[in-house]
Amino acid sequence: MSPSRPISLDRWFDLFRLALTPKWLGSLLIVLILVSCFVGLSAWQVDRAQYKNDAVDSANVEEIVPFNDVMEAQAPMPGILADQRVSLSGHWLPDDQVVVPGRVLDGDNGFWVVTMFAPDDARLGDSASADASDKTIAIPVLRGFTTDEEAAMESRAAEGTVEMKAQIGPVEGPMPGNSLPEGQVRSVSTSQLINLFPDLLTYSGFLIPEEATGDAASIATDGLSFVPPTTTREEGGFDLQSAGYAIEWLIFAVMALYMWWQLLRDDFVRRRLGSDPDSQDPTNRVEYVVVKSAGQASIDPEVMSGLTGLPAHRHGAKKPRRRGRTAAGGSDGSTDDDSTDTNANSTNTTPTGGN
Repeated sequence: MSPSRPISLDRWFDLFRLALTPKWLGSLLIVLILVSCFVGLSAWQVDRAQYKNDAVDSANVEEIVPFNDVMEAQAPMPGILADQRVSLSGHWLPDDQVVVPGRVLDGDNGFWVVTMFAPDDARLGDSASADASDKTIAIPVLRGFTTDEEAAMESRAAEGTVEMKAQIGPVEGPMPGNSLPEGQVRSVSTSQLINLFPDLLTYSGFLIPEEATGDAASIATDGLSFVPPTTTREEGGFDLQSAGYAIEWLIFAVMALYMWWQLLRDDFVRRRLGSDPDSQDPTNRVEYVVVKSAGQASIDPEVMSGLTGLPAHRHGAKKPRRRGRTAAGGSDGSTDDDSTDTNANSTNTTPTGGN
């Protein structure tokens, strides 16, 4: 074999035959199972990364649906219903009203006026334990905004039938309001409203009207300004965190295959160097003794090249020079002093046993 060709075609065949042994085929099967799991986990993370878009598309919150089809009193409101547009009819409960300070509209600080509204044909949730026979089911409705505290406190909704189109907003968390005047709260919280109006059963949400019709519409009346609905739900988009996890699982799959290949290659090299006792035929075992000449500090590079298959210069020998030009001042028949016979100092490998 030429020293300039570190791996011959025959050795690739030897490596391939080693990979087909039961030991390495079994380990490859285990690695392929792991790789399949890693690829599956990567695909799952890609699905999670697209979940935001799928959730927004499936919600279809822009379509107006009947209020009683999606909302139940005394029951948790699914987050997917945030910003859902609904239509309903009912009547106001003018005396059941709160004012919420600290609100902003078009850059102005002011107050929300929130009045309870009793929908027609309202229903309790299946898990509700309350009895609606002696209580009224109602939902908070934002009637308007004003910068005048006195106007907010004195505003009242009219009595009568109202038809309304509105957007569902999630209720806010309760906030302490001990320092506020009576009739004011800091947030539109279901738990606070139940304490304020014990004769009512309410929902886990409130309504922001888009429009109301009827003699008792009472939206943006009595000095109140109309509050346009806003989007509160999370917008769709690609989840970068899940996408990063998907890439990591693919890296793990590639690393598993790479580690198997490295272990196979190391085993192949060990067998060629004879360090593995199982690498030779036990019926025709040949042992080699590496002999160094007296005074020689290392094994001859040519011998190591024969054992490892690597070029001699990889073991410390000088790289061979390109021939074709004679040295300056020399002749075609001259000999170089460096070409002195090195057999006297060469390293020999002598078989010590065999058949």
